[in-house]
Amino acid sequence: MIAWSLLVLAGLIGTASMAQGEPPSPGRWPTAEYRWSYNPQHAPQWLSGEEARGLVIDAAHRWEACGVRMTYEGDTDLLPGAMDRHNVVGWRLDLAPGLRGITQGQARAGQLLERDIAFSPDRAEFKSSPHLLKKVMVHEFGHAIGLTHSSRCDDVMTLAADCPKADPETLPLTPTAHDLERCRALYGLQPSK
Repeated sequence: MIAWSLLVLAGLIGTASMAQGEPPSPGRWPTAEYRWSYNPQHAPQWLSGEEARGLVIDAAHRWEACGVRMTYEGDTDLLPGAMDRHNVVGWRLDLAPGLRGITQGQARAGQLLERDIAFSPDRAEFKSSPHLLKKVMVHEFGHAIGLTHSSRCDDVMTLAADCPKADPETLPLTPTAHDLERCRALYGLQPSK
């Protein structure tokens, strides 16, 4: 509970300080690899199980362009948000009404120890705009590898509330050059040629 509270508090502080720049990262994965499992429980009924899993896997792989390995380890019965040292991605019915998705985790001394991702399965806007759901998924995987919100409205890591006039159908589904630059800087990686 303490780790989750600290992440929420960090998110609020980061949002408030964006005018001064982007908030610092909670850390990075020491081996530049995010190993995660998927829990299909509570997935939206309007998506088949395979479609939901495919969207999540695709969103994770989009971050490999920055050099971080995104290793899908299969399905699990573990729940996202349990803070049990297992990285779980899935759906939760108990997210606050304003949340489309959330990344929770633990970090110590600049190293990530756990990052769980949960998406809200019952948002009508996801059904009417699968594009928005895909953007939210890619965004949350960015948090899972240690990125914070971007101050640029055209980045996948932007905080939606800071860019209320953005058309959901034009949001980026792939990390932008700036997103990738931030990721590589966090991990000390060079662009691939």
